[in-house]
Amino acid sequence: MSFLPVVELGETFAPFAFLRKNFGFIPNLFRAQTLLPRVIEAETRIAESVLLTERVLSRRQKECLLLAISAANQSTYCVTAHWEMLRTLGMTDRQLRQVTIDYRRAGLSETDQALLDFGLKLTQHPTSVSRQDIEGLRGHDFTDEAILEAVLVSAFTDFVCTLSTGLGATPDFKPRKVSLKRVAHRSEVNPAGLHTHDKPKPFLRAVDLSSDTFPPFAFFRERFGFIPNIFRAQTLRPDVVEAEADVVRTVLLTDDVLPRVYKEYILLVVSAANLNTYCVAVHCEMLRALGIPEDQSDQIAVDHRQAGLSGADIALLDFALKLSQRPTEVGQEDIDGLRRRDFTDGQILESIVMTALTSYLNTLQMGLGTVPDFEPKHVLRAHVSSGADVLESARTGDGDVEITNLLPTLEGLNDRERAGVAAGALEDPDGDLVARVKGGDLEAFEGLVRRYDRRIYRILMSVTGRAEDAEDGTQSVFLKAFEQIGKFRGASKFSTWLTRVAINEGLNRLRERKNLQSLDEDGVNHEEEFRPRQVQAWEDNPEQLYSKTEMRGLVERALMKLPSMYRMVVVLRDVEQFSTEEAATALGLRVPALKTRLLRGRLMLREALAPYFVGRGRVPQPRV
Repeated sequence: MSFLPVVELGETFAPFAFLRKNFGFIPNLFRAQTLLPRVIEAETRIAESVLLTERVLSRRQKECLLLAISAANQSTYCVTAHWEMLRTLGMTDRQLRQVTIDYRRAGLSETDQALLDFGLKLTQHPTSVSRQDIEGLRGHDFTDEAILEAVLVSAFTDFVCTLSTGLGATPDFKPRKVSLKRVAHRSEVNPAGLHTHDKPKPFLRAVDLSSDTFPPFAFFRERFGFIPNIFRAQTLRPDVVEAEADVVRTVLLTDDVLPRVYKEYILLVVSAANLNTYCVAVHCEMLRALGIPEDQSDQIAVDHRQAGLSGADIALLDFALKLSQRPTEVGQEDIDGLRRRDFTDGQILESIVMTALTSYLNTLQMGLGTVPDFEPKHVLRAHVSSGADVLESARTGDGDVEITNLLPTLEGLNDRERAGVAAGALEDPDGDLVARVKGGDLEAFEGLVRRYDRRIYRILMSVTGRAEDAEDGTQSVFLKAFEQIGKFRGASKFSTWLTRVAINEGLNRLRERKNLQSLDEDGVNHEEEFRPRQVQAWEDNPEQLYSKTEMRGLVERALMKLPSMYRMVVVLRDVEQFSTEEAATALGLRVPALKTRLLRGRLMLREALAPYFVGRGRVPQPRV
């Protein structure tokens, strides 16, 4: 029946009675999850709200949407199930076959064809969905309530397809073959390969529901401290929000089988692979709340294999990514591999459910166009270049530096898939301002100056060690940036490029003073000479120390006493919060060399500050 064992729940199990009443039988998809009855209960509530409750879209319209998307996902289980359901609703086998191959020849109305156009584009090319697609549906007289239902059904289809594949559920009827010759229509194609969800408002209207009177909102506020926008955007269907809140409560927030942090890992890596900026931002914040360092959660999003996780953790996330990105390759051997890593069958089941839930949430957010609840550090976008182009740009150093961290996860993918996964590279948050400057907008350049003038001053201080050089150099850096911005090709972030200009400016000023210490790797011949003598285990790291106003002067003075080759690395990583790769790019170093210098710089800084600290684990106090 499935990859995992099943247990008998008996005739009194309420979800099974519900399923038998509505479908006439208990689908194997649910029988395969009997190790976790609470999951089945939550899923049946979602199925009832999204699929079985008729509001605007008819049951037949929903089932056609389910069938077409299931065929596009190559899910034999789901194609078989919804084929049979549509037969009971009066459609012929010929029509149904045509829906799976070319629904425009299945005798559907133009309105229903537009509905399938949208659902397939949302599930197959989600990053290209925009407000224009919503307006297209409105042009076919779909109300916002109907469009919301279409988004929900599409997301639910991705959920059940992922779930049935991960479970290896046996079809409930004679399997219907999934044609590999399905016709893709123009509306499904991603014309520009651009992420279009940085809209100021969600696509659909919503109604105000108070957390004082609407229990799901009170629940979200209590558990998360805020009400996620993805749920606010669905208030036209309060019953669905209630069902989703129940899924969050019983699936995500439970800790009895698969630890909560593992679930957040899955949500993060799958969302990143799906280029979902909203969900990546949310779950990076969730991991921070669970005590995961920000750098580590960022690295998990970019490449979990390089994030310092255990072998078992990596194996679990590898499985989740395979299930979400290459589902047709998932088999019993993947389940057995997790068992060899000492994961229980219950934990494996919950990881499958979490991967399916992530697919649901990702599709839902893309269709709703909800804006992030937090300012995203990672704006994920798709590239139109081939996988070969991505690999070449990473190898030559001309492409986004973050791509290099994605390469270890791309083995076994074809060029199209490789380009899509590697598209998790970070979009430049300054891109709009830079484009306006290139177009002659002086106010946009003033915006860049206001954004970075203090950072450039601090960087120049760390290079030159003199306030007058930092002040004069800051003006010079922005003048050079303005003159040369036309040559900036966007191969790295603008902030990284500007930092490199500042570093070069500082080095030139040192040369003029004939006081230059090389920052090149080849110029280092004494890195092994430093041996720390007074290092203690402190509660605070340099970044935390710097954030405390009363300690800044002390730390800054200690920083300025470090050799420039170490000082620059510590400043960029711990003060300016550059990623390892960004700092390495700005300094012209390889990542391993930068990490070595960062470690030594931190040790030197700790030793320099040690005389001012009293006791282990106490808040540092200067000696009087």
